[in-house]
Amino acid sequence: MEDINKIAMKLFHAYEDFYLDKEKREFFEKLFDEYLAKVDLSGTMEVYDAVIALAQQNRTEFDQMIGLLREKSLLPE
Repeated sequence: MEDINKIAMKLFHAYEDFYLDKEKREFFEKLFDEYLAKVDLSGTMEVYDAVIALAQQNRTEFDQMIGLLREKSLLPE
């Protein structure tokens, strides 16, 4: 699988790129609430750092989140 750091950076940039699209932004934020909140209990981590933490702490959930983003074509291959 692709390097976790590269995936985290792609996700960070994709979120920024789609931020002005309300529907896509809400999809990202829903996923972040579901997946990243598990590793960022205080809600203060940057998206990139939370993605790295998720990959390190729970690779299965990381893979699920990335898979959902790719299914929606919100994360480049």
